[in-house]
Amino acid sequence: MNKIKLSGILKMIFFIVVIFMSYQCMQDEYNFDKLDDEMEVELGILSPIAYGSLNLEDLISEFDSTSFISSEPDGLLLITYQDSLFSYIADDLLNIPSTDFIQYFIESDFTLLPGFPGWNIGDTLVLQRSEDFPFSFSQGEKLDSMILDAGTLNFNISSQFLHTGNIIISSSNIKLNNVPFVDTIVVDDASGGFTADRSANLDGYTIYLEDSVGSDSMFLTMDFTVQLINSGAAINAGEEIEINATIDNMDFDAIFGYIGDYELITQSGDLDLGFFQNSLDGYIRFENPQINFNITNSYGVPAAVSISRFVGFKGDTDSTLLTFDSTIDTFGYAFPSIADYINNDIYKDTTISINSQNSNVSDFLAFLPSSIEYALSANSNPEGESGPYNFVSDDSQIDIDFEFVLPLWFQADSFALEEIIDLDLVDIDDDANFIERINIMLEVYNGMPLEIDFQVYFVDSLYNHVDSLFSLNSQPVIGSATIDETTGDVLSPGTKTSLVEFTGDEITALNTVRYGIIRAGLKTPSDSNGDLVSVKFYTDYLVDFNLSVSIDVKANTNDF
Repeated sequence: MNKIKLSGILKMIFFIVVIFMSYQCMQDEYNFDKLDDEMEVELGILSPIAYGSLNLEDLISEFDSTSFISSEPDGLLLITYQDSLFSYIADDLLNIPSTDFIQYFIESDFTLLPGFPGWNIGDTLVLQRSEDFPFSFSQGEKLDSMILDAGTLNFNISSQFLHTGNIIISSSNIKLNNVPFVDTIVVDDASGGFTADRSANLDGYTIYLEDSVGSDSMFLTMDFTVQLINSGAAINAGEEIEINATIDNMDFDAIFGYIGDYELITQSGDLDLGFFQNSLDGYIRFENPQINFNITNSYGVPAAVSISRFVGFKGDTDSTLLTFDSTIDTFGYAFPSIADYINNDIYKDTTISINSQNSNVSDFLAFLPSSIEYALSANSNPEGESGPYNFVSDDSQIDIDFEFVLPLWFQADSFALEEIIDLDLVDIDDDANFIERINIMLEVYNGMPLEIDFQVYFVDSLYNHVDSLFSLNSQPVIGSATIDETTGDVLSPGTKTSLVEFTGDEITALNTVRYGIIRAGLKTPSDSNGDLVSVKFYTDYLVDFNLSVSIDVKANTNDF
C-alpha cells in the first residue's frame, strides 16, 4: 500500500514561503516600532512543482504490480501475468514396487546311496535349474529394462542336503557394465540344517525383463547351480534347497518400455488476477487475449491432458465458465523419444493457447474475474501399447506454467480502476492556522485514444466518505487524442486544465482522513452508430502533465 504524509508536505511549503517572505521584508527599510503588534500578511504564489510524461505502461504499473508490460514488434503493448501451476518429478509419480519372488526349491528327484559307483567322498555333484520370476506392476506396465540407482537383492536359503558345497545364483538379465550378476553362497554345514541370509547391492545395475506370451506379467530369469560335495551320506529323493528371494528398496535411474496407464497429472487450484482485483465497475472487452499453458516435459511418454474445470469468480458468489472447443478440451504435449534420451536432449516445450478462435475467452474476461479456479489431469499412453515407445528417467519432470496475455487492444465504457492509499492527515489542522487557501492546478495533455476521468475520495479509518478532491460532477474528464486510423499516430492530444481550491476550514475538516481512494475511469471512442470502438495502445502514446500550486498564507506575528 502506498503512503503519503500530506501534513508534512504542507508544513514544508509553509516554511519555505515564510522564509521567502521574511527575506523580502529585510531588504526594505521599515520602522518596525510603528507596526501593529498583530501584523497579518497575505501572499499568493503560483509555482510549478511537477511536470512530466506518462505512458500507459507507467499508468498500469501504478495500479498493478503483479504483471509485467511488454510490446509486440509494432509497439502494441501487452500485459502479461505468469504463475507456476505445478511441477511433478518422476519420483513423485512412478515407483517400482518391491518384488517378492515365489519360493523356489532345488529338489532331488532321485536317491543316491553311499558307495554308488562314481560317487565317492569328496566328489562333486552338480544340480542346475533356471526359473522365471514374475515382476508384477499395478498399472499394466510392460517394461523392457530398468537402470537402478539403488536396489537390494535378498536371499533366504536353507538346505536339507547332508553335504557341504556351493550355491551359485546368477542372471544374464541383471548386469553391471554389461557383466552378468553372479553370487556364490558357501554351504559349510552338512547337518541338513544349513541356513543363510544374503543381500546383494544392485546399485547401478540394469535389470532386463522378458514378456511371457499369454501373461500380463514380466519375468526375470534366474539361474541356480548347486555343487554338492560328497560327505559320505546319501542323497535322498525329496531333499531340497529352499530359496526365497526379494528385490526391494528399488529406485530407478531410468525405465524403458511401456509404462502403462498412469495419471501423470492431477491438479486443482486457484489463481488471483491482480489487474482485475482493482476493477470497480464498467465494461471492458479485450481483443485477442490469450491464456497459455506453457509445458516443459522430459517424460518420454505421450499423454492426454483434460481441463475439467476453469471458472472465473468476482467476489464471493458471481462466477462465469470458460468454454472451449474439442481441440482444447483434451490435448497432448511434446515428449522426448528414446533417441533424445541417448542424445541427452530430453526437455521438450509446448504452449497450449486458449484464445478467441477456440474459446469464449473475450467474454470470460469481460466478466472481470478477480480469481480463477481450475482442475487439470493428464493420463499416459492414450493409444495404449500401440503408441510410441516409453522411457522415464529419475530426472523426468513436468512443469506447467500459466500465462495470461492481454493485448492493450480493447473497448471500454466507464471502466474504472481504483487503488487505496494511506493518507494520514491527522495533523493537518496545525497547518490550517497559517494557510488561507491552497490552489492546485493540473494541466493534462492526453495522447491516448480514450477518455480519462479522475477522482480521489478521502475516507476515515472506517472508510467512511469525508470529502473528495473534485466536487460532484466537476471531476476532470480528459478527452481522447485524435488518432490516425491507418497508422495509429497521434494527430492531436486531448487537453484539460483543472483547478482545485482548499480553504483553511476545508483543510481543517480533513483531519479525520486516514485513506485515499484513487479512481480512474476509462472510455474508448464510439463510431457513427454510437457503438464502442476497439482501440490499440502503443508504446509511444503519452500523457503529459504540469502541476502548479498557489498558496495564500496568513501569518500572524503572535504565532512566532
